[in-house]
Amino acid sequence: MAPSLRKINISQFRCYEAARIDLTESPQSSIVVLTGPNGAGKTNILEAVSLLVPGKGLRGADILDMKNRAAGPQDLWAVSAEIETVDGGIARIGTGLDRETTRPDGSAVRKRIVRIDGENAKSQAALAALFSVIWLTPQMDRLFLEGASARRKFLDRLVAAYTPEHGTSLNRYEKAMRERLKILQDGRADPAWLDALERQMSSHAVAIAAARRALAERLQSHAASLSEKAPLFPQPLLGLDGWTENEIGTRPAVDIEDDLKSKLAAAREQDRAAGRTMEGIHRGDLAVFYKAKDMPAAQSSTGEQKALLVSIVLAHALLMRAEKGFVPVILLDEVAAHLDAKRREQLFAVLRALRGQVWLTGTDEAVFASLQDGAQFFRIDQGRVFAHAPLREVAP
Repeated sequence: MAPSLRKINISQFRCYEAARIDLTESPQSSIVVLTGPNGAGKTNILEAVSLLVPGKGLRGADILDMKNRAAGPQDLWAVSAEIETVDGGIARIGTGLDRETTRPDGSAVRKRIVRIDGENAKSQAALAALFSVIWLTPQMDRLFLEGASARRKFLDRLVAAYTPEHGTSLNRYEKAMRERLKILQDGRADPAWLDALERQMSSHAVAIAAARRALAERLQSHAASLSEKAPLFPQPLLGLDGWTENEIGTRPAVDIEDDLKSKLAAAREQDRAAGRTMEGIHRGDLAVFYKAKDMPAAQSSTGEQKALLVSIVLAHALLMRAEKGFVPVILLDEVAAHLDAKRREQLFAVLRALRGQVWLTGTDEAVFASLQDGAQFFRIDQGRVFAHAPLREVAP
């Protein structure tokens, strides 16, 4: 059973004072299409959906930037949903901006809260056991041309969907890395405490690198399978660039941990002077090649790069269905309009066959004409949602 959204409510979020989408009226439709002019609020709805899993959502925005600019100082943004969970149950989940609190030192704190079935969750990590979402946005079109950070985050989102504890490992690694660097820069380098932090970093790093490598290897076979189902989408070859990632599988994990810990210990003075940690899985990269042309993705055309990204996401969906028994909710923002007609129809065919919930956005409803009988359509216009546009407005 694929996880899916049944209903979503948005308040004081981005351009929305209040909005509601109910998908239970046509539960047999697994594809949701949002159309409307640029700036109408389509991506804001996808962002709201993306916040129902751990992380900062598809924009990676600060929680204060998500608040409706017309909202009052005491208003808080919130996203709540009724979902079908990864195990086929029904749950109510939500997230939003919490009220300001004060630390003992007098400084203000604003944080994001998560609620599950009416109860506050200890952390966002609790969402990973219930719901799964992956996405592509226009901002990712330059993924192969920019720095490693965006590619690494893209890979880690795919890994976290497959291995939910991956996000926890990343958070613990980054927390230990920040504490180590602070100690180094404060000039109070207690060797015992640094040893402990470097041991933590090494242990988490090996787990993270192993999860990345396992996913990349599994994706490869499903990418080959996808190329048979959708030959117009190029088959990607995936590789990992990073010391720890490349050591995985060559020798025991404990030996890799010990060597990484030694590297960190030897680099203390270098890291202190640089103000950052120079070695670790936070510097890894995802390498992608266009197999048929034996060419790095970065040297492929803009259209080929877009198609390679779509191929990776679709291969991930096939992997999840085959090995986890469900397909994550897939958010595709302005993807269809940038594909030629034949490739677009092949994409739609694969999405239908997946039988998972897919959200598509676009400015031109005609692009989605072939989906008219198998999708739910909503027209978005200046923060207002119309079901089966333009028949009636959905009451917030």
